Amino acid sequence: MSDSDPDDYMSSKFLTEPPPEPSHSLTYAERRRRKQLLNKSYNKPRRELENDYREQALAKRIDTEENESPGLKLLKKMGYEQGKGLGNSGRTEPIKFELKQDKLGLGMATEIKHKAQAELAKVAKRAKFEEDSFRERVRQENLEKRVEGQLRKLQNICETLDTKHGIEDNIYWQHEETADNEIKNNNNDEILFEEQVVEDDEGEKVQFQKERQEFEDLKPSEKLDRIFRYLRETYYYCFWCGCEYGSAEEIDQECPGYEEEDHD
Repeated sequence: MSDSDPDDYMSSKFLTEPPPEPSHSLTYAERRRRKQLLNKSYNKPRRELENDYREQALAKRIDTEENESPGLKLLKKMGYEQGKGLGNSGRTEPIKFELKQDKLGLGMATEIKHKAQAELAKVAKRAKFEEDSFRERVRQENLEKRVEGQLRKLQNICETLDTKHGIEDNIYWQHEETADNEIKNNNNDEILFEEQVVEDDEGEKVQFQKERQEFEDLKPSEKLDRIFRYLRETYYYCFWCGCEYGSAEEIDQECPGYEEEDHD
């Protein structure tokens, strides 16, 4: 095939030769920069010239014979050898430095770094506080649920023991929502009841409703403690032991203690 013939696109030539570099692989700034470097009349900016001169000077060794200076001759007379440091543990390479590029004062970068670290420490401390607060809130909610469950059990036990001993009602029992609303309504009319003359049965009912309302206003832990003491002193029953003793002397001797921790 002669040179004038068109290329055979089915040949292996196009499979072995690498594809040309696409023109869009370089950005406009890169293409402009390359064009400037190829142009002999292009003058580098002052910053680039300073950087080039600096790199050339740092790469040039001053302890070679080509660059021998009076100072190097004086060092050789004092025992300096090429490629070795001064003294037993002297440096063989120059101290590296970092060129300051910003316009901040000396030490300002360190100050900014310290402020940033302090801010990060505050953020971490705040996150830790929020995490601890969440854990404490969850722990408190679980504790309240546990106390409410124990309270319901104690109220059922109290009702069972009271009924067994012929007691018809007690402020420590569980009451229906309608009864609770009636107690609250009657409690709101407390002044009115005090001004009226009621019979003995009505007076006892009002007094019971007042005590019931006072009991309902207590915290669950306080309710639990009152019912626990009532069962222990009245029926010699220990909730933590789960049994009823025969007498006060027996419960004092057999029961480990009043608190739950005493029964571990």
